[in-house]
Amino acid sequence: MNKLALIIFLCFLVFSYGTTKNTYKALVTKAYNVQEVKLTKVIEPVIDNSKITWYDFEKAIDLLHENKKFIFIDIYTDWCGWCKKMDATTFMDKSVIEYMNKHFYAVKMDAETKDAIAYKGNLYEYKQYNAKSGYNTLAVSLLDSKLSFPSFVVLNKNEVRKGTIVGFNSPTALIQVLKNYIE
Repeated sequence: MNKLALIIFLCFLVFSYGTTKNTYKALVTKAYNVQEVKLTKVIEPVIDNSKITWYDFEKAIDLLHENKKFIFIDIYTDWCGWCKKMDATTFMDKSVIEYMNKHFYAVKMDAETKDAIAYKGNLYEYKQYNAKSGYNTLAVSLLDSKLSFPSFVVLNKNEVRKGTIVGFNSPTALIQVLKNYIE
């Protein structure tokens, strides 16, 4: 009965006097002598081999500095039909998923993103090319101004571009091309 009265009293304090959530938590913690548990951030990325683990460009570069792997950059646009076909077929293939997650930090980069991307001391921003469209200058730079979608760029473990793959690839073809870059 005393616990019920204490809970009712604490609720009355919280709701009547505008006590914040943190104060309520402190009151309850103190009343029941409960210890809080602090959680720490996990640095290692968790890999789910049921799908490719995609990162944004800046996160992939950060991970590369912690654990050396190649970087695979899928440069796409929202309107690209072949990009969508790669997502629905090749990137869903079990052998591609396992190979990519094992050997690469995979990056999805929308070539038309308006978000600025910082890389190697430069800020790559969206640039309007005509009345209707524009591209992020990092995508333009990675593709040597040869904008064709889908395009894929492979960076080695030292962030040096090893090559560019253009167009749709079947799972077998993509793995074979990627093997040539990392061997």
